[in-house]
Amino acid sequence: MPNPFLYGKIVTDKHFCNREHEQQLIADNLLGGQSIVVISPRRIGKSSLLAVVSSGLEKKGMVCGRIDFFALNSINKILGETVRVCAQMMLRQQTNLKKFLSIAAEVFKRTRIAFEPTPDGNVSIKPEVGLPVDIRSSLSEAILGLDEMLGGKKCKGLLVLDEFQEIIRIDKAGTNSLEAEFRTVVQSAKQLSFAFLGSQAGLLSEMFTARQRPFFQAAKIVELGYIDRKSLKSYIRRRFRSAGINIRNIEGILSVVEGHPDYAQRYCSHLYDIIVASGERAPGVHLDDSLLRQGLEEMIEACELIFIPEWQTFPLRQQQVLSVIAEKGPLRRVAAVDLAEYEITHTSFNTALKQLLRKGALREDENRNYFLVDPIFRRWIARRSVT
Repeated sequence: MPNPFLYGKIVTDKHFCNREHEQQLIADNLLGGQSIVVISPRRIGKSSLLAVVSSGLEKKGMVCGRIDFFALNSINKILGETVRVCAQMMLRQQTNLKKFLSIAAEVFKRTRIAFEPTPDGNVSIKPEVGLPVDIRSSLSEAILGLDEMLGGKKCKGLLVLDEFQEIIRIDKAGTNSLEAEFRTVVQSAKQLSFAFLGSQAGLLSEMFTARQRPFFQAAKIVELGYIDRKSLKSYIRRRFRSAGINIRNIEGILSVVEGHPDYAQRYCSHLYDIIVASGERAPGVHLDDSLLRQGLEEMIEACELIFIPEWQTFPLRQQQVLSVIAEKGPLRRVAAVDLAEYEITHTSFNTALKQLLRKGALREDENRNYFLVDPIFRRWIARRSVT
């Protein structure tokens, strides 16, 4: 029987865990024309949540599309993908290819669009944005052209802009930046709503809360937290039962993953493999400390391929701060003996701390103690620090 847990990709339907309140909140706002920005820790399920919401909105007649900025490392690629997604959304509204080509010629004056047949009988759109690129005109004609078409069809649309903070890294052209141009277009759209997502919560939050930024107060901020224990417990039990396994002591899983949906999927996937290999299924499986520890070891070992390159992105001082908080945290103040171990001053520690908060690697809890957002990355760092 297939492993009932799925991770490392966008999940929907039976693989998606709860978030009913957030689904309703986001759907109601987007359907009403209100754009939103989802702020949360990394790998907490933002993209999956918006995929589920988009699916529901499409059933209500909304036209939805998604632009993922993560791999778009140039202005030209951003514009090309924007044109492609907008054109694809337009094609879904006008399936007659001849009529669509006529509309596209009116909308995309600076872009040549090529069509290629797909195995399922549809067509794929491949835009070619010429250089030099006019940022303002190219973005406006794509997004507002789609917006105007939706108005003519008397329907609403949604553009999900994933990893939106990447535009800051790619373009820093001041008042003519991509950030400013997207803000102008978003402000002008009448039929389209926008959902802004990103894995660097600090940077994305700053874009929408700093007064000097173009997107200041341009969207409703929705903070996405961890999944509550009751919902996660029910989900885990249900997924195991779908594979014919009755699990006891789910609390042991919850204590490890700390409400993190991606790690819940990963951890349970490893536990499932161990259980199946042991042949222990009926009448029920008790997750004792030995089994839980084995699953955790296997998950951390598998995640090392993710953690090592991530760790290497942090400068030395930030690595040292992460080590202190992983070992001693959550904490508000660091002891002098811990600073002495790394030969770091309070000033250097606080500077690195602020940088890590901005990156989203650290957060403050309700008692203003600092902690690592990623619970398994924290365990991995702590383990490295003591070996």
